Amino acid sequence: MKFSTGAAALALLATQAIASPTSGKGQSKRPKGFPYADGEHFKLDGQPFLFTGSNAYWLPFINSPPDVKIAMETAVKAGQKVIRTWAFNDKNTTFVPGGLPQYGGEGAGASPVYFQSWKDGKATINYGANGLQAMDKVVKLAEETGVKLIMALTNNWADYGGMDVYTVNLGGKYHDDFYHVPKIVNAFKKYVKAVVSRYKDSPAIFAWELANEPRCKADGVRNLPRSAGTNCSYVMMDAWIAEMGAYIKDIDEHHMVTWGGEGEFFYEGAEDWAYAGSDGGNFYAELALDEMDFGTFHLYPDWWTKTIEWSNQWIIDHGKAQKKLKKPVLFEEYGFLNPADRLAWLNRTMAANETRVAVMSEWQRLSLKYEMSDMYWQFGLCGLSFGCSTNDGFTIYVNNTEESTPLIYEHAKKVNAANRKL
Repeated sequence: MKFSTGAAALALLATQAIASPTSGKGQSKRPKGFPYADGEHFKLDGQPFLFTGSNAYWLPFINSPPDVKIAMETAVKAGQKVIRTWAFNDKNTTFVPGGLPQYGGEGAGASPVYFQSWKDGKATINYGANGLQAMDKVVKLAEETGVKLIMALTNNWADYGGMDVYTVNLGGKYHDDFYHVPKIVNAFKKYVKAVVSRYKDSPAIFAWELANEPRCKADGVRNLPRSAGTNCSYVMMDAWIAEMGAYIKDIDEHHMVTWGGEGEFFYEGAEDWAYAGSDGGNFYAELALDEMDFGTFHLYPDWWTKTIEWSNQWIIDHGKAQKKLKKPVLFEEYGFLNPADRLAWLNRTMAANETRVAVMSEWQRLSLKYEMSDMYWQFGLCGLSFGCSTNDGFTIYVNNTEESTPLIYEHAKKVNAANRKL
């Protein structure tokens, strides 16, 4: 692994370049092993790179390189090529119970690892063994196992701190202050620079992601409220996306950048929030930005109170966007609650034929039909030093062959076969 501050053993990366299409200004070559967007497809070293992968936000937080290695090797053996994880964890030095944002108690359990702390309005990046050095180990293992990483740089939600930690420390009142108040934007840029600069020479990075699911608002309980009226809209959000995208590309001209959104459209007169831009999304406008290399969308019909038919159309509509704008669209998160948790948490049941395998298999079929890469939420594995990885009701454990055989192994074979035909 080569960080910008050392590891000269990989210095030859800079000279191992191949000609490739680029999206950065002044860019003409890209180092070997760095994925990129070419039209509506991803490519790697001149070859198509249609892939299936998974989400494992918890990799840096378990603080166990042997377990991370097992997880990555298992994913690779299953045919997965890309894993998305969290490159953020913000904490206040003085934690006030009941204060906003209400982070803590995350699914992966208590962890000594954090990347940035705040005290009296001042941020301190943690470069220590329980800070970015823990992420160093994850990136190094990704290089060794051949895994590519999507690195999300902050969170819309309260988990692991996210946007509102910046905002409350710097005098903001509203969740959407994060996107436009200069001192808050600049504080985020400082953290982004530290992380992106550290790994900009690593072939393990698939892409930088501005945030996990950026919206004008969050959950309204654990987060700050949204500002009143129409102050926050896709105009504000797209300006922030463009600004941050350009900022990252000035630091790292070779890796891709995306914004990490759920895929909200903006159609005039639409009543459905997911198509009305009510949370600041405008998928076509965001995908068209020069600063964005590809788009993302997510799907959770349980949380969103949507039907399976609606969900299928959601995938199709994003596939059409990829075809229309000739830019890759990644089906980045999708999950379907297991029946026990759906009943316990939502007091709902599904039709007998709407099993997780049946529903998600159709989602995967539709995604592949439109030649979109996909990443389910979330990767699960037992047999680790601490037992099984976290289960949030959506986790698909590779050990559970009833689900993993069709949804992970067989699906990967189909995606990889389709990739060979591109």
